[in-house]
Amino acid sequence: MKVDKSKWEQNFISDCIKTVKVKGAIQKKDYQQYGKYPIISQEKDFISGYCDSIENLNSIGEVVIFGDHTRVLKFVDFDFCVGADGVKVIRPSLDISAKYLFYFLTWADIPNNGYSRHFKFLKELSISYPPIPIQQVIAEELDAVQGMIDGYMNQIADLDVLAQSIFLDTFGNVATNDKHWDLIPMGQLGDLKNGLNYSKGERGKSVKIIGVGDFQSIKSISSFDNICSIEVKNISQEYLLHNGDIVFVRSNGNKNLVGRCLDVYPNGIEVTFSGFCIRFRKSVEIIKNKYLIALLTEAGFKKAHILKSNGIGIQNINQKLLANIPIPVPPISLQQHFATQVEAIEKQKELLRQQLTDVETLMAERMQYYFS
Repeated sequence: MKVDKSKWEQNFISDCIKTVKVKGAIQKKDYQQYGKYPIISQEKDFISGYCDSIENLNSIGEVVIFGDHTRVLKFVDFDFCVGADGVKVIRPSLDISAKYLFYFLTWADIPNNGYSRHFKFLKELSISYPPIPIQQVIAEELDAVQGMIDGYMNQIADLDVLAQSIFLDTFGNVATNDKHWDLIPMGQLGDLKNGLNYSKGERGKSVKIIGVGDFQSIKSISSFDNICSIEVKNISQEYLLHNGDIVFVRSNGNKNLVGRCLDVYPNGIEVTFSGFCIRFRKSVEIIKNKYLIALLTEAGFKKAHILKSNGIGIQNINQKLLANIPIPVPPISLQQHFATQVEAIEKQKELLRQQLTDVETLMAERMQYYFS
């Protein structure tokens, strides 16, 4: 839809919203897995639990939820309770719809500059807005695009579930090794090496470097166009990755990232890996990468053998821990059959990711057009 923004109203967000006072927050220990009313929190999943307490129920119409610490941002048009981590509930106070405000704030660049400052920055933004009927048309268009984004993401998630189901049907409960496969310590299947530590001011040879931020939700990488480069005076060959190497996240403040792994195929490009990572290189042919990665990322196995807490905050794994992990080793033919199935699923996922990227680009372009 084309719009004429020359006659739109413009105000600071601080003049257009008010923070709604909500009923008493519910402590995390009192969250229920099921219940009548959803509990909204700053956590990424947004709805973190449920409760049955009518005393804590908020029934306040269409609002925008903002997490000052996590920058979680959601449009809400249902009754809810709040968690004790302090989300802010925002309602427009002028001629702005909550859905239009939500999309504007989604588009706005709220910096990650420390706790307790995000909401202050948000209130200092300036917002332009047309009459309510046009806002509703804009919101409906963006809803439709968001629906396509959600659809592609759900299809990708369904394929992940399918791959997980095939893995469990084929190899059983790998955390307990209930199919009694031979167990071999990972250190006997290959060698491990910590990643490269380097100085940011160093000058010399340019090489690509895989860091924690490159893992995301993918499990294999063969294109390095979007991978950062560094300059180093000298780099030992042992820090350069080979086709079929597996790189792990060694250390991170986010426990969910620790232990993630990537099957790497540089195909002649010089690629290294950061000091927050560990490289595993197979030395035997009795294990397939697709099987090994599926094993090491299976939730039960990862919890039982990989995730360890080392003090407060930073979570990490190390070479000794990885070397001692007991790896169930099924027949290579069974691993190969699984790998073939996974490769077919990954091809479907890649097509969906490309379509998802196209629609996300469309969403960004439309929001830029309406809100800039």
